[in-house]
Amino acid sequence: MPTPDESEILKIIEAEGGECTIRRIAKKMRLDTSYARVILNAMGRNDLIDIFISGKVRITSKGWMALGKQPQRGEGLQRYLEDRAKWKTF
Repeated sequence: MPTPDESEILKIIEAEGGECTIRRIAKKMRLDTSYARVILNAMGRNDLIDIFISGKVRITSKGWMALGKQPQRGEGLQRYLEDRAKWKTF
């Protein structure tokens, strides 16, 4: 069960289409970016969101269920291929 702040963040990400940047979330929540990042990291550990190197976050299946909605994206190989296209190589 997400905290009230985590629920608000999930609603912000949902309003942005399921993906959003950390800075936009911090701005809409009126929080410092570093504090928003702490909350988002905790949400990532709880598997409510995926955090990408690019600074974007995306709601996971567990996050959609916490919102009381059906997951919007596929699982397994399809999701892996979508994520792989967003990863940066070094």
